[in-house]
Amino acid sequence: MRARQIRRDIRGIFSLGAIGAVGILGCTLPVVGDAAPGMQCTVAALQAKAPKDTTIAGADVVAAADKAPEHCLVKGTVATPGNTVDFQLALPKEWNGKFLFQGVGGFAGQMARLDTSLTRGYAAATTDTGHQGSSATDGSWALDNRPKEIDYGHRGTHVTTVAAKNLTAAYYGNVPRYAYFNGCSNGGRQALMEAQRYPQDFNGIIAGDPSFGALGYVRRAITYEFMFASPDRVLAPAKLEVLSKAVLAACDKNDGVADGLIGDPRLCKFDPAPLQCKPGAEEDCLTAGQVQMVKQIYGDARTPQGDTLYGFPIGHEAGATGWSLWITGKAAPVPQADGILNFAAADAPIGYRFVDGFMRYMAFEKDDPAYDWRHFEMTHDLPKIKTITTILSPTNADLQPLQQGGSKLLLYHGWSDPAISAYGTIDYYNKVVKAAGGKQKADDFVRLFLVPGMHHCTGGPGPNAFDTLTAMEQWVEKGNAPQVMIASHLTDGKVDRTRPLCAEPQVARYVGSGSIDQAENFRCAGP
Repeated sequence: MRARQIRRDIRGIFSLGAIGAVGILGCTLPVVGDAAPGMQCTVAALQAKAPKDTTIAGADVVAAADKAPEHCLVKGTVATPGNTVDFQLALPKEWNGKFLFQGVGGFAGQMARLDTSLTRGYAAATTDTGHQGSSATDGSWALDNRPKEIDYGHRGTHVTTVAAKNLTAAYYGNVPRYAYFNGCSNGGRQALMEAQRYPQDFNGIIAGDPSFGALGYVRRAITYEFMFASPDRVLAPAKLEVLSKAVLAACDKNDGVADGLIGDPRLCKFDPAPLQCKPGAEEDCLTAGQVQMVKQIYGDARTPQGDTLYGFPIGHEAGATGWSLWITGKAAPVPQADGILNFAAADAPIGYRFVDGFMRYMAFEKDDPAYDWRHFEMTHDLPKIKTITTILSPTNADLQPLQQGGSKLLLYHGWSDPAISAYGTIDYYNKVVKAAGGKQKADDFVRLFLVPGMHHCTGGPGPNAFDTLTAMEQWVEKGNAPQVMIASHLTDGKVDRTRPLCAEPQVARYVGSGSIDQAENFRCAGP
């Protein structure tokens, strides 16, 4: 039962595809065109217009259903050195003249949903990045298969983008006026790879809660090594409630209003040590080992080369989509034959599943499915993952080609993301600003929005539904750079709080009167 629930949790997060936290708002857009005269939704017609190395496997007219309009659904592959990459392209009957590529979460191996993009009139595409997986955390496809790793890393997204844009132009008889990429989690990593390696592909790129690749898996590995060394360090969900309530009590008012949210964790100087249980106490406190575990998760680590492996921001650790889902698990790890703890397969949190798939099937020049990464040692083992780090990790902060091409990059990250630390995205943004020659120049093409109380791409107690696509459209098409986005929190499908999200470094400040649940009573101001 627990294994099925975890699989549902994973599917629920990664079925968001590139949309992630973004609740894309419905709107009516001008119709630019229908299919080109004589262009039919058939394999033969589309194959005749397909670019080199592209094979059309299917083309079917899909009737309008729910909010998705009638469209031509194209399925195809692009040949790459040593591999083939599957893609899907949805071409609506009434087209808005634009193209949108949806990223995919996790280790990919599946397609993102395209119906939300279709409702806005977009020609929309997605890819499995060159492999099929049994789940978003399945890394077995990468076993000793460098071509598939390269396609997952960056090449698969690029080649299918090129193919899909060409097919879109052929189908409608017009080149798309604008092309956008939208992704969260691994989709955010895809977005940054596009910005860094293929800046000509898109006019606007949206990167949410982006994974920065290999070193993130290393950070997870050392967290579990520390956890598994002692049963006293295991944090049950009930202990996370104790921690989360204590953090909120200590830091809720730091942003100027008691609203149940940690607005900016950088202002919170919380120390978990006072939560340590007094002799004889067990409830509403933490053991000495649990206090150490909390500090390890919050704290940064450094590689021998001096790279920072960021800890997680303070706040909103509890909840169904918090630490228990991603880091600490909903059931305790159990002792193994070697005396070291490990999770039973059915109980493993998502973060554990990712590091397990990475270390056993991707990390090294010669993969070993039997590799016990619980003994990973940075000084000895980190140099061995140099190649895969280059393939997967979007760490190049010099975005001069993107900037000179006039394209835009919109970054966002949930402050309470328990999967990927927001501090890594902040660090990357600051490096981009520096490489661009300062904030004034960087503001022309890159913005970062931090989302209080949001977990990984969605979830958490904070307002976590917001429309990045409209913000990007306004920036690219109208020249109106995003300064603020309005985010909503929903309970049982009903909005119960709205709040402005402000472009970094500004934060939302309460004006001193009116409901704290209404965005109109907050203003963006300097920290």
